[in-house]
Amino acid sequence: MKKIITLCMCLFAGLAIQAQSDFPLQFVDKDGQVIPDGTELDITEFEEDELFGDILMPTDVSVKNNSGGAVYVGGTYTVKSIDNGWFQTCFPSVCMRKNATGTYTTGTDAILPGQIRDMQTEWFPEGEGTCIVTYQLQTYRKVGNNYMLDGDGPTITLNFYYGTTGIGSAKAGRKVCSVTYYDLSGQKTDRPSHGVYMKKTTYADGTSTVRKCVLH
Repeated sequence: MKKIITLCMCLFAGLAIQAQSDFPLQFVDKDGQVIPDGTELDITEFEEDELFGDILMPTDVSVKNNSGGAVYVGGTYTVKSIDNGWFQTCFPSVCMRKNATGTYTTGTDAILPGQIRDMQTEWFPEGEGTCIVTYQLQTYRKVGNNYMLDGDGPTITLNFYYGTTGIGSAKAGRKVCSVTYYDLSGQKTDRPSHGVYMKKTTYADGTSTVRKCVLH
């Protein structure tokens, strides 16, 4: 009987792995490498916004559609702990900011075949501390004007550490040369107020990033 139970457990595990591999979406890093399901990422690097003085800890995590068709994607994320500041995610399209623990559901948007969508997910600490968030991808199907949950996908846990709390001192942030804000129509704004903007950060090594952000 023990052998039969063990065999059944192996079969169930194999089915679970197969089901996960069939899921059309995967987390990928900034180099396009797959981040396996269940991975915990320790994030210690930070940037500073010279205009507003905010500290930003980006994850550089994206989502890739590995299927041959467009996929309606969304997700849920659980803020397990947050010592201070704001956790922000702009995936798949609408930016959300949370400063309290809880489980939240994102909006829904389509990702084309082979497309990689930057999650634009980061923590804005206001002092030393940690922020821990678990994120799960989900697919949806459109029924009329509504979206119905179709399936649950991989998860990752984001462990943010800023300052000396947690696993140790944070790494020095990349040197920022300039920060430029644009409104959603693409017009540059020298002094953005409250709202949603595109933020372009240029670094000393010549690289740059563009992220959607919410200003309060």
